[in-house]
Amino acid sequence: PLLSIKLTNNGETACTLNVGTSSQVFTITSGSDTWWRSTECQTEPSDMIVTLAAGQAVKSAVPLTWDRTRSSVSTCSATDRPRAPGGGASYHLSVEIGGVPSSESAQILLY
Repeated sequence: PLLSIKLTNNGETACTLNVGTSSQVFTITSGSDTWWRSTECQTEPSDMIVTLAAGQAVKSAVPLTWDRTRSSVSTCSATDRPRAPGGGASYHLSVEIGGVPSSESAQILLY
């Protein structure tokens, strides 16, 4: 699956926020089980400070790929990590950026 984020300033004034990969956390869960977290094998995180006008929205320029493996703090080798089962298995994606969590999760079905 390719993962992306859209951030909208729903406020009435402009706000400044780091929207770079250093402040993004993508988390995939199945029930209460955390399967994958983008920060566990992240390489070269970067900052990108933007000012969003009231009502303005920005989206990821390049989607992040989940390789369907369980993330691990002890290894980043995909061959050493369990693969997420498919067959219609349900997962949920939550995103946090700059310390602000997504208002809801998005369901992912793997086949």
